[in-house]
Amino acid sequence: MNKFLLVAVNEYRHRAARRSFILVLLAPLLIIAVATLVGFLSASAAIKSDQGVVGYIDPQNTLARAIAPPADASNAFKRFNDRASADAALSAGQILAYYQLAPDFATTGKADFYYWKNQPGSQVKRAFDNFAKTALVDDANPAISERLLAGSNYILSTPDGARTFNDNDLFAIIFPLAVSILFIVALFGGASYLLQAVVDEKENRTMEIVITSVTPMQLMSGKIVGLAVVALTQVAVWLIAGTVVFQIAKQRFEFLQSAHIDFGFIILALVLSILQYLLYGSFMAAIGSVVLDAKQGQSWSSPVILAGMTPLFFFGVIIFDPNGALAVILSLFPLTAPLALLLRYGMTSIPAWQIIVSLALITLSIIGAMWMASKVFRFGMLRYGQGIKLSELAAKIKF
Repeated sequence: MNKFLLVAVNEYRHRAARRSFILVLLAPLLIIAVATLVGFLSASAAIKSDQGVVGYIDPQNTLARAIAPPADASNAFKRFNDRASADAALSAGQILAYYQLAPDFATTGKADFYYWKNQPGSQVKRAFDNFAKTALVDDANPAISERLLAGSNYILSTPDGARTFNDNDLFAIIFPLAVSILFIVALFGGASYLLQAVVDEKENRTMEIVITSVTPMQLMSGKIVGLAVVALTQVAVWLIAGTVVFQIAKQRFEFLQSAHIDFGFIILALVLSILQYLLYGSFMAAIGSVVLDAKQGQSWSSPVILAGMTPLFFFGVIIFDPNGALAVILSLFPLTAPLALLLRYGMTSIPAWQIIVSLALITLSIIGAMWMASKVFRFGMLRYGQGIKLSELAAKIKF
């Protein structure tokens, strides 16, 4: 087997078997599981508390022709003649709450809402709104009545038709943002692994033995690829788990019925994660080769990490102007491109040429960064135990 592959496989096995990696891998899954369980319990409690009879006082007989909901509906409606009788039913637990309609309810929609201790959720209010609408549109053509009761359902689409989603589908915006956050956690966690690994092996002099069998380029590129696959394993497991949870939750929560996962986004996220792990891993390997200890390595790596997080600092700009000059520049600059592209994906249809150019620039940057890491590693090994200045590194790294 090629020495580069031997280094990569060994690095993957060594890091993936560590307890710290398993904890980092399982922690988000545990959070997702707990959040899902809490969500199910909360939703079940909310649905149960909103089921029952709702009263109303209608002095003008506005809802006389309202159509009662089906027998299996979550809510039924009962009319009361005055507040005294409605209050008595409420205190006895016979109804969840009741509405007192204003005299001009037919034109203004004004009504007072009364409940006992716990305020009913939005389900009760939506049910009553639908009940009232059946009386207000009773004289209309049946087809028109059905259309009015159904409400509007706008479909948002880009001019080229590349992106289309429902106006109520907030999931299409929230999902890319959530993946971006997990992406950052996995990215810098994986980069930190590589930095620490190089520093540790440099301190215990392991590299001096290994370097007798492999070239600096084979060693550095193997380590970078190996730890990139470790980090990719994290992202893949998280995405699969998130997809499974989403499919389960979709059957339970009404607001997720129209939501869907864009697998084009999943593929793009995986490709970007691989490329950015390789890119940032190269920088971290180079930094680990020249610093004296992990503490100094953290100081040197901070600017690189901040560069990768730059799109988050301009999150508001990207959200409101996803095709603006700043968003496009961040999408093309290799260090910021992956995160910027993921954030923009939920807001707009990204032109294909921008994705292609961005991927090409990141790939070229990876090649250059790996070459630089091998050069820096060779120089760092010759200066073991001694501090290295940036000016010295710049003088040694020549094309």
